[in-house]
Amino acid sequence: MGIILAILSGFFISLQNVTNATIGSEVGTWTTAMITQAAGATGAFIIYLFSKKEHTPGLKKVKPLYLFGGSFGAIVVASSVIAVSYVGATISNSLILLAQLGMVIVIEALGIFDINKQQIAGKQWVGLALMMLGAVFISL
Repeated sequence: MGIILAILSGFFISLQNVTNATIGSEVGTWTTAMITQAAGATGAFIIYLFSKKEHTPGLKKVKPLYLFGGSFGAIVVASSVIAVSYVGATISNSLILLAQLGMVIVIEALGIFDINKQQIAGKQWVGLALMMLGAVFISL
């Protein structure tokens, strides 16, 4: 199930980047970020209302700093809107993917945000390097 959801997430991130770039060309970067975040919050709220699980009591256990994690989404939307307009969707998405993977490696290696520390193996560095090479070939 985790693999399927991760793949779906990748599909929807690509769709979001392209549609946001189209919106951004008409209304501007930060208006696009606001519209996208509001639409996402509305959709999540509707799904929450129909969800059978109640998780809000656990909210008291969450560190307050982590509650602002969703605000990173506005920066993600704004920067992807601008990136797509400069270098196109393909290069933007490949670089976004590389940046995500690189950041996650750092987070896991250092154990940041209460994530269990993970030893980063040589094969993982090779995989990242191959992805970088792939991004170079995509941009040619």
